[in-house]
Amino acid sequence: MLKINTDGMIFAATTQYGTGIVIRDFHGKLIEARSSLHPGACQPAVVEALSVKEALSWLKMRNLSNVLIETDCIAVVQAINSSVALPYVFGLFVQECQSILSILHNVSVCRVKRSANKTAHCVARGACFWSDSLFTESNVPSALQSIVIADIAI
Repeated sequence: MLKINTDGMIFAATTQYGTGIVIRDFHGKLIEARSSLHPGACQPAVVEALSVKEALSWLKMRNLSNVLIETDCIAVVQAINSSVALPYVFGLFVQECQSILSILHNVSVCRVKRSANKTAHCVARGACFWSDSLFTESNVPSALQSIVIADIAI
């Protein structure tokens, strides 16, 4: 079983937004952390939905199953688990998430408290410094490494 934490971050001063995903094995060991930075202004829920979509796309590309995706955004979890069509960009990202989920096996999206999502938050916040970066256990930045270690200890 894998666990993926996702988060989004808005950088209003630079009109950008970032996403972070953190993939761990069932022991909590870091497999991969990814950050991405995007130009433009977005609503927070849209950025959160994009981060979940990126995690689902990562799973689809690797044809993985038995995964729990966690986000601290209840609106995204409720929307993904709903059959109601939603408007605008948020609805499009939710539809993409639902579409990818429909072809994956034993993958679910749930909400966690923000305090349980610290590593993904740090990766998303760092997107302005680590734009489009990929980290593994061997090259994780020191700023992120202490948070990863603290999460494993919990």
